Amino acid sequence: MHDMTAEHQLEQVRKDFVANASHELRTPLAIIQGYLENLLDNDLIVEPEMARRFLMIMRKHTDRISHIVEDMLVISRLESGVANTLKIEPFRIRSCVKDVLERLESVIQNQNAEIIVMMPNPDLVMHGDRFYWTQVFFNLVENALKQNPCGGLRVEIGCEEIGQSIRVWVSDNGVGIPDADLPHIFRRFFRVEKHHSQQEIKGTGLGLSIVKRAIEAHAGTIGVTSVPGSETKFLIMMPKESH
Repeated sequence: MHDMTAEHQLEQVRKDFVANASHELRTPLAIIQGYLENLLDNDLIVEPEMARRFLMIMRKHTDRISHIVEDMLVISRLESGVANTLKIEPFRIRSCVKDVLERLESVIQNQNAEIIVMMPNPDLVMHGDRFYWTQVFFNLVENALKQNPCGGLRVEIGCEEIGQSIRVWVSDNGVGIPDADLPHIFRRFFRVEKHHSQQEIKGTGLGLSIVKRAIEAHAGTIGVTSVPGSETKFLIMMPKESH
């Protein structure tokens, strides 16, 4: 006798992933196709203003497709054993966070968000793959900004040494995550739906899943707590040196 439970569960995860990915890609592709048909079939190319508006919309949705594909590739690498060959080397956490905030600078300014960096030791070094840690910080901060687009958001990024561990956190004072959604937020393609985001292009739904898998690949853990309207906090515990 051979227990097929694990194989069956893995196969189901793969099927769900393909189904979800197909669904996520179908919508922007359909939108692009629709605008292309309007441009070509209705001779709107000769109307510069209308054509430009359509092309801008199509570019926005092709960017979305690119982000989905990039995130899927990152998750695939993390789950295919590449974690065993992470490029582990020392890097300054402050420098990594600085790079991320520079990438998000325009969004931060447009939303009038306040970013606080709390690092008692600005030279604190982490041993890990900087590429994946950039993904971690980027996704956590971008997630806070996306979920709170109305302005006035305060995001805190911090880290400190505790014994043989490094504690890292990203918190914000935004709308928060409902209790019912907390157990599911690290699932692939799971989103906390909010009325304010219905008119916006959604994220890929893979950001927090990438965060969790990248941290686990470094032998760390991540948890989240949320008091809506007060504080949502992602807390990461990492050994000082990953192996």
